Amino acid sequence: MKNILWLTIIGMCVILNLVGCENGNKKEITELETQTSQISQESSLENKNDELIEIKEESYKYNENGKIIIVMYHKFAENEGKDEWTRSYDNFYNDLKYLYEHGYRSISLNDYINNNIKVPVGCTPIILTFDDGSKSQFNLIKDESGNFIANPKSAVGVMEKFYAEYPEFGLNGTFFINGTGYFQGEGTEKERLEYLINKGFEIGNHTNTHINFSKATPEQIQKEIGIVSNEVEELTGYKINSLALPFGISSKEYAEYIHTGEYEGKTYENKVILLVGASPATNPNNEKNNLLKLPRVRARGGNKEVECDLYWWLERLEKDQEQKYYRLH
Repeated sequence: MKNILWLTIIGMCVILNLVGCENGNKKEITELETQTSQISQESSLENKNDELIEIKEESYKYNENGKIIIVMYHKFAENEGKDEWTRSYDNFYNDLKYLYEHGYRSISLNDYINNNIKVPVGCTPIILTFDDGSKSQFNLIKDESGNFIANPKSAVGVMEKFYAEYPEFGLNGTFFINGTGYFQGEGTEKERLEYLINKGFEIGNHTNTHINFSKATPEQIQKEIGIVSNEVEELTGYKINSLALPFGISSKEYAEYIHTGEYEGKTYENKVILLVGASPATNPNNEKNNLLKLPRVRARGGNKEVECDLYWWLERLEKDQEQKYYRLH
């Protein structure tokens, strides 16, 4: 196509030299200019089509034997001390920095559920989850203009700061909430939930009173899940589709009601049910993958490495890359 374009232009120049600028030849010159313009447009369109084909042909191939870490966080504070369930804000920032520098990129839990995982070549997906819906995880404050923003001294505030510095890492996380005020602090429950949802975070169910499912009846199970599911949907229109087991305990007899059920005329369905421990999850393409019993890895506080916690697993995956689910090309 490019050769045709150049030949046409050269031909036009020859004609111009032969005929000069006499009025009788203006029509012929105009026609040649029109043809040249059409050829140029066709060439440009062809190049754009080539670009589109390249984009469409881009594929996401992964190490199918690898696993994906779903990280579990709980409380946050200025200093974590010896509390194994509390992570300091500084150490949480350092966690994100370590993950970023070692090739991890955050994805949402729904990306995992739908097997819609897209990270750069050579990178590994990771999922961040937060249990209990505490104020230390997220609360609103007002800026100088009177607008609501996430408190910098919260997990969401830390994630927003990190995302501003390293946008390639992504801004993702699922907050599993109890029916206890939804993070508390400034703003209404609706405003707090909508802030998270509008930022792209996800909301999960952690039951109304953090119930022990092993001691619950089918009616209690459905009520505990249904209260949170119904209220979040009524406030925001958001439909919850995931649940983190309180205490990591399911029900031997009535597990089906944790998966699906009904409360006050409204149904719920938890497409994924998360455990407490203590290993990476299989990838969505693995035939053994069970979304209703998905393990997580705890990000432990207390500045002490414990077997099967986050850094214990990260170190082992670095030594054995075949265990990591990373993008090949």
